[in-house]
Amino acid sequence: MEKNGKQIILVICIYLLAKSVLNLFLGFGAESVMNLIVMTVLAGVLICRIVKGRWIVGAALIIVCLFHLKDNLHGLPGTWIYLAEGILDVGAAAVLFCSKDVEAYMNSSKER
Repeated sequence: MEKNGKQIILVICIYLLAKSVLNLFLGFGAESVMNLIVMTVLAGVLICRIVKGRWIVGAALIIVCLFHLKDNLHGLPGTWIYLAEGILDVGAAAVLFCSKDVEAYMNSSKER
């Protein structure tokens, strides 16, 4: 279970960084740079297995999704990529909240 959890966490961290870099290319600005910094910190929280880190990262993903939802829905069809990103954010948060493998990995102390 821990091995699967570690792989899931790694995929989510790659997703967080990839989406931030993509957003940086799509619309370079202070908000994009700040987003890259925040997502890098959140990925670090997961990698370091901070206590309750999966809840923090999942909540942050949900908040970001909800914050941008109105604009993404209003701008359709031109904002479909951002809407897809929001769906992936909710999916990643659901995995962080519900996966027993992720829970086992985050709560294990073998590698600490």
